[in-house]
Amino acid sequence: MLSIRHITLLGVAFVWSGVTAYAQCSGEPPAISPCAPRIISGLPGTHSVVMDVTNAVGGFEMGCGFNPGHVVWFEVTPTISGLLTFNSCHASTSFDTVIQPWKGSGDCEFPVRLDELCRDDTETAACANGCSFFGGDVTFPVSAGETYLFEVGAYNDNSAGCDLCLGVNVTLCAGDTTAPVADLTAPTSFSCGCDNIQITGTAADPDDGFGTYTLEYRPVNGEAWTLIGEGTTPVVGGVLGNWNAAGLAQGYYFLRLTAVNACGKSSTDTQVVWLDRAFDNLAMGSPAQNGIYGGIVCFDGSASDNLCFHHYTLDYRPAGGGGWSPIGAGVFNNPVINNPLSQWDSTAVPDGGYDVRLTGETTCGYTDAVTHPIVVDNTPPTVEIANPLNCAYVDGVVQIVGTAIDANLAGWTLQVTGGNIAGWQTLNSGVSNVVNAPLGTWDASALPACAYVLRLIASDQAVVNCDDPHQSARYVTLNAGYCGDFDADDDGDVDLVDFGAFQNDFTGPLP
Repeated sequence: MLSIRHITLLGVAFVWSGVTAYAQCSGEPPAISPCAPRIISGLPGTHSVVMDVTNAVGGFEMGCGFNPGHVVWFEVTPTISGLLTFNSCHASTSFDTVIQPWKGSGDCEFPVRLDELCRDDTETAACANGCSFFGGDVTFPVSAGETYLFEVGAYNDNSAGCDLCLGVNVTLCAGDTTAPVADLTAPTSFSCGCDNIQITGTAADPDDGFGTYTLEYRPVNGEAWTLIGEGTTPVVGGVLGNWNAAGLAQGYYFLRLTAVNACGKSSTDTQVVWLDRAFDNLAMGSPAQNGIYGGIVCFDGSASDNLCFHHYTLDYRPAGGGGWSPIGAGVFNNPVINNPLSQWDSTAVPDGGYDVRLTGETTCGYTDAVTHPIVVDNTPPTVEIANPLNCAYVDGVVQIVGTAIDANLAGWTLQVTGGNIAGWQTLNSGVSNVVNAPLGTWDASALPACAYVLRLIASDQAVVNCDDPHQSARYVTLNAGYCGDFDADDDGDVDLVDFGAFQNDFTGPLP
């Protein structure tokens, strides 16, 4: 142990002869003398100080040398006996530190240097700082009521040219055997996380010997933890920190809270959080792109998201532009996977081209949309048989003339039934519009005399009411085959003379 006198002279000896401009920090002014140190609480727990040491000068010689400069002083008088830890492994520390503990002697000019406790670097991740060097920490037993001084300087007079900002922690433990409480209440496990996430919960010690807490995260398939924030003040059911996750990719992440008390006992709590960056699952199966529809149009597909679904919308507009109008309820708050999304009564709009759009949105505001162009056709095909006329007598080869037309014609079929024809017999068919033109021929020459029916059916391409096609039909009833000549006297008309001849042939002369 070494006692040193004449602190004032030593202080003068270490004053800078040339001033180098170092970046300032937001810490308090430096305490540059052991006779006017920065007093830190001696209560159990962890206490922190941030100090700007840019204008600090030289100090006492340290037991581990290293030509320290920019020296500042701290004083602690424990209220209990136990273990005291002093460290510069603080988020605000930005230079390579050297720590020399001293014991008070009752005279600030005669502190007792504790050579064996002098510390340069503690080469751990927690002690690394932004200047690629390390802070240090020292732990040793202390007695209640004793005064301890800590001299902290810049290694080799800050020859690396680092920013001269210093943060220190003092932790006092009195033999606490109970672990602290670490409890994350928000975000909950498997919840949705956006760009900025407020973290709440409890980090405290029931024995009033709280030390520190840290918040960290890592991808579920990763190994390294990244610090979110830390604190030395216990929190009970409150805000622990804010996680700026804006630069992270979508996926699952572990969120971990670690609470440590003054005696080094720790507790952790971990939650799994999904970070949202996109709407995950959006697909419109029906109506299909460029499809033709009429009546009730059924929408089906998927609109869902892993853990962040908020809603989806359906709307339409005239093809190529214009304002969007809602379909059905417009906004739908339940996710859908390969099932009906909604329905649209297309009879409320004129026939023509339209764009229909499905949009999904997450709770974080990420969206995706799919748009299909479709055609609304609520007009059925026009069909007409112009020749032969209804109830006409025909024989031989009959040419059938008519019309089968539609803006979106799928096809037409000409059929006949009657006599000895079982069911409907197809005479001709086509897929092109026919306007008052031949549809086909019917050879009735070999058919038995009987009543027959011609049928012309036309369908368009529209899917109507989610299933059926548009279809129109026209029927013409005919008599085919020789049925006899009722003009018995061949005078060109049918009259009573002809009827009398028919009666005579059928029943004989009247009495």
